[in-house]
Amino acid sequence: MPAEFTGEQKLRIVLESIIRGVPKEEQCQKYGISPEQFQSWHDHLIKNGGKIYESKSSSKSRSPRVMKVKYVPWYVKLFLILSLFTNLAAAIVWGVWYLSVANGSEQRDLSLAGIISESSSDESEFERNSSSSVQENALGTNSELDELIAQVDGFEKGESGLGESSLRQDAPLVKGSEADLDSLLVAPLTLPNPPSSFALEHRVEFLDQSYEGKHVVYVVDVGAYQLKGPNAVQRLEEMKLAVLESLTKLSSNSYFNLVLCWNLRDAHALGKTILRANDENKRYATEWITSLGRTPALLKEGRNQFYPKELLYAQVLPGVIGPWYGLATAASYDPDIVFFLAGNMPDFSPDEVSRNDYNGLGINHSTDSLTSPQAAGVSEQFTSLVRKTAAYWLVALQSERNLPEDQEELEDIAMRRLSLDNMEPDLISRKFSIPWDKAFDNFLAGLEMGIAKIPQVHVFQTLSEHTKWPTDLQKTMAEFCDSTKGSFNQFPQ
Repeated sequence: MPAEFTGEQKLRIVLESIIRGVPKEEQCQKYGISPEQFQSWHDHLIKNGGKIYESKSSSKSRSPRVMKVKYVPWYVKLFLILSLFTNLAAAIVWGVWYLSVANGSEQRDLSLAGIISESSSDESEFERNSSSSVQENALGTNSELDELIAQVDGFEKGESGLGESSLRQDAPLVKGSEADLDSLLVAPLTLPNPPSSFALEHRVEFLDQSYEGKHVVYVVDVGAYQLKGPNAVQRLEEMKLAVLESLTKLSSNSYFNLVLCWNLRDAHALGKTILRANDENKRYATEWITSLGRTPALLKEGRNQFYPKELLYAQVLPGVIGPWYGLATAASYDPDIVFFLAGNMPDFSPDEVSRNDYNGLGINHSTDSLTSPQAAGVSEQFTSLVRKTAAYWLVALQSERNLPEDQEELEDIAMRRLSLDNMEPDLISRKFSIPWDKAFDNFLAGLEMGIAKIPQVHVFQTLSEHTKWPTDLQKTMAEFCDSTKGSFNQFPQ
């Protein structure tokens, strides 16, 4: 927004809103001004607008100066009568002379009065013409504004026609009592273009990037596996900081919600519906994020503070697990944008997952199969295969010169790199049996919206070094983000 609008620009902004019936909010959004600024300009026009029609100096009418005819006083006449009686002849001669002189003087006085009156009338007319010319010149200095004000006054009074001086030469004639509003508007001033951030409620800042949207949902993976691997605590703190920075920059006219998810089908949210980004709701979100501790115990304690999945509006279909469950919960709020800080969800701890979470995936986890000797033997063979595969992966990733020669020691290093060193054999087998492609199909089937209404999804993987999602999950997530015109990124380290 420019530092200051000129008087003409303020007047045009207010008049455009009055004549065209544009709501105050849209006018403020269009020109990048606050509602308080617009209201003060509007009140100033209503209060002081009439002063533009008042003359700065009212010209006083001048009455014509008429020279009064001087009549002969009575005592002079008496003297003449006495003189008449004294010298009748002389009085008659003097009287005749006096009368002739008096009549001539009266005619001259009356003629002079007429001349003066005519001259004064011409002078008044000249002054009126001069005053009108001065006013026209004054109007000419800012003719467009005065014409516009005159047109507004005439329109508000319901006049069916406007004078020629109040209409532009290129405006069409007004027919009947209905005037074409567009014809009454003069060409507006070319106002400076507002900056790109003039409508902050339609912009969201996240990780130094600007995104277009008014409704946003933040999804943060807070499973215990987020604290595994090198620099895990630092990475978690950076995730929390990224969300907090974006939250504080949200406009009060924007809307948001915060969803914390973990394991296969666990999630809590800040509220049942999307919330206005006012100071109170931002404070709740800030307190929730900062309460997430740096140990698994404190992390579990901090994440279980708001609405659990049983109380949320979203009813996610069975078989939607892991990252897809978090996205399904976020999509239920009907946002414009979803930011998902996703960790290594395939590394969930099976002992923290309910058996019901596997429903809809075609997995049979009966107790007998897990405890039978045959199942134990299969699990043992599978664990051995996993250890060998991990060792091959480590050798391919790193030069053999930097690795130990002992195979068992090599496998131990590889298992630690993959965060599998503390997993029991049966848990490892269950972990690698998740059909992530099936989970993605269930996710798409459960979306209660068309493709065009799916929010823009930006996923940021928060994985430790040398850790990746399973190929099926990695591929489907990248394709899904691309289909929503979003992005699939690695969280910046």
